[in-house]
Amino acid sequence: MIDAMHTVATIEKPDVRGFLHQPDKARGQGTVLTHGAGSNCAAPLLVAVATAFCDAGITVLRCDLPFRQRRPAGPPSPSAAAADRDGLRAAVVALREVV
Repeated sequence: MIDAMHTVATIEKPDVRGFLHQPDKARGQGTVLTHGAGSNCAAPLLVAVATAFCDAGITVLRCDLPFRQRRPAGPPSPSAAAADRDGLRAAVVALREVV
């Protein structure tokens, strides 16, 4: 998908699922955005924030936490918190491959 000032590509890796927003004029900075307990990375607020960061030249990885990758709806389980933290670390590693 092409936006006025950036490109959005789907990311499908074993530990990371989401969307990479790459600015036309990247500043060499990046951030990972993810959702809260009741949502996913397609939430309109996350899309808007990712677009705003990207329009400012920041590469953004907007991704689903592991609990959401396993289940499309419902709250996270407290017992899966460690897996979600590992998922965030994997997202940072994936972003560092680009930025």
